Amino acid sequence: MALYRHVRTEFWKDPKVQEEMTPEDKLFFLYLMTNTSTTQIGIYKITKKQIAFEMGYSIESVNSLMDRFENYHKLIRYNKDTREVAIKNWAKYNLNKGGKPIIDCVRKELGDVKDKELLDYISKGIIKQEIKIIFDEAYNKLSNFNEEEKFKSTPNSECPSEQYDTYHDSYNDTSTIGGQKEKEKEKQKEKEKQNKTSRYVLFYEKNVGTVNELVYDWLVEISNFIEFDLYKKSIQIATDRNNCTKAYIGGILNKWMEKNIYSLADLNKYMETYKFKGEENNDKSRYIRELENEDSSIYQKPTKEQLSEIRKFLGDK
Repeated sequence: MALYRHVRTEFWKDPKVQEEMTPEDKLFFLYLMTNTSTTQIGIYKITKKQIAFEMGYSIESVNSLMDRFENYHKLIRYNKDTREVAIKNWAKYNLNKGGKPIIDCVRKELGDVKDKELLDYISKGIIKQEIKIIFDEAYNKLSNFNEEEKFKSTPNSECPSEQYDTYHDSYNDTSTIGGQKEKEKEKQKEKEKQNKTSRYVLFYEKNVGTVNELVYDWLVEISNFIEFDLYKKSIQIATDRNNCTKAYIGGILNKWMEKNIYSLADLNKYMETYKFKGEENNDKSRYIRELENEDSSIYQKPTKEQLSEIRKFLGDK
């Protein structure tokens, strides 16, 4: 149990808090963020009876507030079966730092979560990819565990009449199972896409810098077109030239895409195809030099001679 929880002073300036919440709502929200059951991951188990006791409310009042926060404010999710609550924007303010103590704490608390959908709910707000990957791993692990449990609990009956009482029941069961499988496939595809993007983001964080919302959106787009090894190559080139910025890396990737180069194999093929074409310069063609330099002049400062020419052109004596 934590001794304290951080609540930012910006809480009171939030338009949703100022304009949409009643005094009772504000108190209840502060309670959800700071009570003794809260965790580092923003998902914790708590009963409505405990809430009622600690806040001095009736069970009916707690039910009303929980429903209001889940369906009107849309700031929490509550699983009535597992009695777990998840706070929507928790990750934005509390899962934005890494380090071994935090990672170890997150891993431990994720092992106590029963509802995998709450993991997905919180994971969507995580920007720190090191932590997001751990959430995704926990989600997949819990999904596999639940599937195994379902399989074990399915009764094996040798009597056809027990398995298929009527055609109607059998059809409905099949349709339901089919629909669930489709949903699981869609979620799995979404998870795979997130894991793929996480790889790009994590490499960027380690080699370039902080990933804010704009950079994250750019990396999501890049991951849809550029193979990871080629993306890695662009950062290596930028690092070698001591200009490892998003603008420079983006310039390299854009140059490659103009030439329909989207993978390391494409790049190697391009260089091989044009190896003996163009002007010779130290046994390298201009095509190879262009790819190696990636039009770096775009990012260079103008020389004194170039500035002088510009001034003359503008009539600056």
